[in-house]
Amino acid sequence: MQEPFIKKYGAEFRSLILRALGIAFVAYGLIILLTISIPHLPLANKRTFYGLLRAQMALDISYELNASKREMVLFLGSSVVERGVSELSMDSVFSKNNVPFTTMNAGTGGFSAEANLPMFRAMLDQGLKPAFVVYGVSIQEFNGLSTVHAFFETKDTASVKLKPKTLWNILRYGPTALAPLLAADHLHQYLFAANNAFRDVPNLNLFDRMMFGENHPPLDSDYRFNPVYYQDLREIVRLCQQRGIRVAVYNAPLKQRPPEDQDIPYRHRAESYQAILSLAEELNIPAWNFDRKGFFDKNEFQDNYHLTPIGARKVSRMLADSIIDWQRGIISKDPVTSLEQ
Repeated sequence: MQEPFIKKYGAEFRSLILRALGIAFVAYGLIILLTISIPHLPLANKRTFYGLLRAQMALDISYELNASKREMVLFLGSSVVERGVSELSMDSVFSKNNVPFTTMNAGTGGFSAEANLPMFRAMLDQGLKPAFVVYGVSIQEFNGLSTVHAFFETKDTASVKLKPKTLWNILRYGPTALAPLLAADHLHQYLFAANNAFRDVPNLNLFDRMMFGENHPPLDSDYRFNPVYYQDLREIVRLCQQRGIRVAVYNAPLKQRPPEDQDIPYRHRAESYQAILSLAEELNIPAWNFDRKGFFDKNEFQDNYHLTPIGARKVSRMLADSIIDWQRGIISKDPVTSLEQ
């Protein structure tokens, strides 16, 4: 009579099960350890990991500022904000002018108003209340045909709300949160955000470029103003005003280009800024335009859209001066005619 299968291989099965349980125990132990030890790691969907990371950093800093009686200047926008605002440079200007402000750059590559709106709502729901919100706009902000926009694919705040770091949530969402760190591109983004390294390296060497990468956005072949994107930005402004948060918008600079290097969106610079100016006039908020002739040299741009760290520090000091003037009661709105034509 043939020996029963289970009896014959029972020892191997028990060994296999024990090994699987051991691997699971070690894996979840590492997940718990890493999630708790990395201060800004959000428990969130990995596709929006970087944006949620910036939001979590803003929330963490806001709790510290409440204790020190300092106020936050929160920057929102796409990569022109992420790579174009130096927190250290701005804070140094605030310090020299004895202004109790601390800068938080929550800009995220690809995050225009349609992605920033649910993200900002989630931050507000978590208790964030900055003294100022400054929204940076690029040429692609309202372009319905842009290839560089990122989407949450929902405007339901509940679906993007950050999860508190309880043991249960770590067990449930920890693997999802840690998954991006296993990919080289996301790991470099996390290091970039956590250390604020990129915008504080004055001259990138070969090693820096390998670490931080280079950004070469595609040249979009068409431009179409999307009123939905405009309304998303308007809603961000409305949320700020409703909660007593002072809000301003600024137009990020573009590299001067010869006609043969100008993609179609570049030729709609005035139209894009006119929409910003109309919003500012309607809601009576400042609108600062840094896309002006003589403000920046070509060598202060990393590419057509993004400033080098040197250029980022330069525009950051200009922004800090504008914020100080605003805090003193000056609400300036730079006209469309200031654009380089």
